[in-house]
Amino acid sequence: MSKTENSFVSGIKIVFTDRDFRTIFISLFIIGLSVGGFMPYLTVWATNTLHATSFQAGFLFVPMSIIGLIVSFYLASLSDKWGKRKPFIIWALLIGTISRVPLAFTHSYTIALISLAIGGVNAFSFFFALLNDFIVKKQESKSQAGTITGTVRMAFSQGYIFGPMLGALIIDHGGYTLLFLLSGLLSLATLGWVLFALKEDSMPQTSAHASSKAPAGIPSVLIAVFVAALFIFAGDSGRSMYLPLYITDTLKQSVSTVGILFTVTSVFELVFMPLGGYFSDKIGVKRFFIIGIACQVLYFILTSLHLPLSGLIVLQVFYAFILSATMGVGMVYAQSLAPRQIGLATTAYMTAIQTSAVVSSLAMGSLVSVIPLPSTFYILAVFAVISGVMFLFMKQKSAEEMS
Repeated sequence: MSKTENSFVSGIKIVFTDRDFRTIFISLFIIGLSVGGFMPYLTVWATNTLHATSFQAGFLFVPMSIIGLIVSFYLASLSDKWGKRKPFIIWALLIGTISRVPLAFTHSYTIALISLAIGGVNAFSFFFALLNDFIVKKQESKSQAGTITGTVRMAFSQGYIFGPMLGALIIDHGGYTLLFLLSGLLSLATLGWVLFALKEDSMPQTSAHASSKAPAGIPSVLIAVFVAALFIFAGDSGRSMYLPLYITDTLKQSVSTVGILFTVTSVFELVFMPLGGYFSDKIGVKRFFIIGIACQVLYFILTSLHLPLSGLIVLQVFYAFILSATMGVGMVYAQSLAPRQIGLATTAYMTAIQTSAVVSSLAMGSLVSVIPLPSTFYILAVFAVISGVMFLFMKQKSAEEMS
């Protein structure tokens, strides 16, 4: 085995041999199952069960995004100050579990809106802030930060592959009540796993360090990170919302074809997530991240060209590579911009995912009635350009500050 192959394999191997990394990997896999099991069917449930309009079904995501944005930033700031992540992960998972139960039984749109808003507080960013803490703590892992992060991020993708398939089976045999109850049960299972496997003495003991060195408030660079990431993920949200319509309305394909195309991306993520992290370790996090954003621009331009189904299938493989940069390496880059506020940096980047749906729906929704649907993907290419320019001029901290 060559030195390059050995470095790549060892970066993946450490995730499964180190207890701390393995605990986070398994946690994110279960979360992927839980979220992937119900989230794709949320708007269908709202229209069928709650008799909501299309606008009301889409609006369910708005309070969830706003609450997630405000509360997550505050909690992330506290976690940086205290130097602990586990208590915040526990509370976020507990809140997530509680928020699913009313959805299983309610026929009230208002209760659904409130429950989903409460569920906007999630553990995702805290897990990745914790992952960075462990990488910094374990000296031998620092040179493989990208590979480790990409491999761990792959766990969520694995869960999200099986989640929608599991959700469809549950809906067919037990309905939406069983779907939301099992989703809550999976969230509770993650909580139990964290309490059992993530030992307190394994946590980075950095409370004094964090409180003495972490600046107060949200620095301007992290506000810029949030805005730039918002444009990246507005593209991803726009793809998720309007690519299915492109396939069914423009190409006249079946709904099952939509599932196949999105599954193609998820499957290839399993390859590109760790591979992308490895190459970012070799050529630099920022360089790989900017290349990924440039590829995202190209993806949306090509998608807008009224391609046949075969062309779209190839593009979904290409998009899996893009996600390795935007969803995996991008988070490492955001953390490198504010190494003393890892929790806030991770939250600034990841919370943009929740908020991005509002931006993309407003932008593309206003255009889709004016121009052909495929052409609306040009606006997502513009979003990616804006994001790339913003990130290009952000300055990473030195290696000394990172450690």
